[in-house]
Amino acid sequence: MTTKLLSTIAAFTLLSSSAYTQEVSRNKTLDRMMYTINPQVAIKGPVYKDQSDAATKSKYASDVVRLILKEAHNRAQRYLEAGDFQAYHSFLALGLTVPLHEGLYLQFRNANGADLCKQEVQSGELVKKAGESTFKIFNEYFRVPTKPFIPDCSTLSGSNHTQIIRGGDGSDLSIMQVSIRWHFDDFLANRKYESVQQTLNYGMGHLLNGFNPVYRNIDSYKCLIEGGTIFKKKKINYISLIKGIWAGKYNSGNISQTCRFADTSSPYAKHDAGFAKNLDKIMNFKGNLAVDLVGDFKIEASVAEAIIEVTGNVKNGTNNRVALDKILKQ
Repeated sequence: MTTKLLSTIAAFTLLSSSAYTQEVSRNKTLDRMMYTINPQVAIKGPVYKDQSDAATKSKYASDVVRLILKEAHNRAQRYLEAGDFQAYHSFLALGLTVPLHEGLYLQFRNANGADLCKQEVQSGELVKKAGESTFKIFNEYFRVPTKPFIPDCSTLSGSNHTQIIRGGDGSDLSIMQVSIRWHFDDFLANRKYESVQQTLNYGMGHLLNGFNPVYRNIDSYKCLIEGGTIFKKKKINYISLIKGIWAGKYNSGNISQTCRFADTSSPYAKHDAGFAKNLDKIMNFKGNLAVDLVGDFKIEASVAEAIIEVTGNVKNGTNNRVALDKILKQ
């Protein structure tokens, strides 16, 4: 799902996290990664306030992580109930990583600027490059004449607008970079992209569709197994499992590509390395999260503790959930 977004990101020079922290004007790098939304459409956030202070951005990121943990838990609790603690926490770590890698922890962005709206993007001329069938889907779901989700720039007034993140050619959408080419029958038809929570719920379901069959048939994936056995069972490398689920079902759309990440000669090796970099950010998280093109998010202490619990459980095969359970009960 991220090939287009990654190509967009690669087109820009990465500024340092400190530069973004000090930036008071809008982040113009993000301008080229957004559709502008019809203000008459009722979206459900959190909404990222581009031109806001660090405290506001910290609350935003913490609220997003809370939603991620809840939606990942809802999908993975079957493993918890079965006593498969490492599988459960590995899915939560996967859930924390994918929206960071795919959508920079952004779904909706609010910013000021007379030049925010780009008509060539709004009209679908960009997405047409992905193919006529995708262009047709774009028009059918986003350009409805009576109330288009993505309107013409000429119909918008003022300079303050809310936007939704997209991939490079416009065919991938949202914090989970869901392909409109393949996910129109539910994600688009039921307008789940209008809600961050519903988007995460949908994306976590798609992740589980890859995670569960691979985990249940782990012997078929040598790249996911460490040397030796435990009580006659092969030992799973859970970090590799996380990498494999993204490389296979989520990014390539095919479970047979699960071990793609282990092939350094793969044409997608750079994509898999990019995902591994973001997984490292989650697995080594201490309280601040550096997001490419966005900057540093200082996560609130109660949420940070839950992330650290999850990653510690993945590493150590434990099931410490004091901070996590507090969030899940909120």
